Parts: sequence; C-alpha cells; structure tokens
Amino acid sequence: MKGLLVCFIVALLAVNAYLAVNQHQLKRKIVTLEEANRDVAVALESNPPISAEELRRTRTQLEQAQMTLAATEKIITNFPQALQYAQVASAFGNPPPGGAPRQSSKFAAPKGALPVEALGPPPPMELGPPSSSHGQDGQLLQRSWGPEQMVGPPNTQEAGDYDTAWAPKTSRGAGEEWIHLGYDNTVEVAQVNVRETYNPGAVSKIAAILQNGQETVLWEGVEPASQAPANMSFSLPAGVQANQIKVYLDRRRVPGWNEIDAVELIGRDGSRQWATSAMASSSYAEPR
Repeated sequence: MKGLLVCFIVALLAVNAYLAVNQHQLKRKIVTLEEANRDVAVALESNPPISAEELRRTRTQLEQAQMTLAATEKIITNFPQALQYAQVASAFGNPPPGGAPRQSSKFAAPKGALPVEALGPPPPMELGPPSSSHGQDGQLLQRSWGPEQMVGPPNTQEAGDYDTAWAPKTSRGAGEEWIHLGYDNTVEVAQVNVRETYNPGAVSKIAAILQNGQETVLWEGVEPASQAPANMSFSLPAGVQANQIKVYLDRRRVPGWNEIDAVELIGRDGSRQWATSAMASSSYAEPR
C-alpha cells in the first residue's frame, strides 16, 4: 500500500512539473506576441499609408509565406509514411520516381497505367521545397513550366508539352502532388475549372483553404477520361467561402508530365477569377 502511494505521489509531481514547463512556454509566447503587436503598432504610426500596389505585393508575400508553412507542415507530417512507401517499393523492385530528363516537347509518355481501382490511396510525393510563382520580392516570376504559368487566363492553346503550362518536377509520378492557387476576392465557391494541356486525368481531389487556414475537401474522385487540351469543370457544394483553392493530383493514374495551364474559380454570385498566385509541390522550373 505504501509503495502504491509513493508511485502516485511521484506521478503527481511529474504531471505538475510538466504543466509548469508548458505554462512557462505559453507565457513566453504571449510576451513575444505582445512585443510583435507593439512593433506593428509603432510601424503603422511611423510609416505613411502604403499604395494599393504595395498592399497587393505585401498580401502576395503573406500568402506565399502561408502556403510555404502549410507545405512544410505537410512534409513533416507525411515523412514517415513516405519513407515506408519508398522501402516497400524498393523491396518489390519498383524503380524510383524520376524518369528520364526532359529532352523536348515531343517526349513520349510511357504507357500502361494501372486501373484507378487497383491503385489504392496515393502516398505523398515530396520532392523538396514547394515551388512558388513569385520571388521573395513579391514579383511574378517568368520561368518555363513554373507554377507562375498557372497565374492568369490560359495561354496554351494546343495539347502538348509546352512551357507555357505548369509541369511537375518529374515525368514519372509515383504518388500525390498538389497545386495551390490564390485569388483576389473571397467568394462562395461554386465551381473550379482546370485547364489540363498535357496528360489530363490525374486530378483526384479539390479543397478550399478557409479564412482560418484550415483545409476542407470539396470534391474527391476520378475525373472523366478526356483528351488534351481539357477544360475540366468540377461543381462544388454550397456554403464554402474562400479565395484559395488546392488541387491534388494522383500521378499514378496518368503517366508522364500532367501539365496544367490555368485554374478558374467561379463564385455563386456568377463571378469568375483567374489565379493571381500559385504554388506547387514540385515544378520542372526548379533546379534539378
């Protein structure tokens, strides 16, 4: 009986110590936030009003930072699963993702994709830091096959491997990748139109990023078979307000570079918007 009491007291002391440490950390975070708020207040008082263009540029930089943080969290969360998938693939002798280097716009995609029903849930496919449409200075980049090619209306008129559309980093996809689009105006989402210009059919899920930063899935399934260039329309449920859309691709469904030229957001008020910023889990524009 005495031994049980001693164990109980030790456990109670340990819990108290744990709570004290967490309380101390919370106090430090509160102090840091208060200092940051004071700095912001001082900056607002001392600086003149910024122009609409400067405000837009700052907003774009903040959106890119939010996307990068979300992608980093995804990498940390999914790392064990990705490692396990790689070990299983290696054990069965499957080749690693990557494929041959891109040579020209006439590159032929490999044939023989497995039926979607036989694939199961796609494993995450992390290929390094996400690729952004804007530089650190907030300026829109101008690279071939970069996510900036999804900003604005479509400009790839024909099917094929054209550098005016976004392309993932590798030709052989082995799992899930994503593109994250930002728009100027928050609307009640009604429809998303995806302009697929090369190897369409890999879209597996569409989500909205809410104002609080949370992600909510609006559509998930298998898109109908189509020939590029494909203008694939996804009708979405009512009641979701957002100005950021995230499109997931299961790249095992269609071999080759699954290229996207633009993504249009349609609101229930009839408004139509093209993306003003974009990020992707990978991009052929990034150094290899």
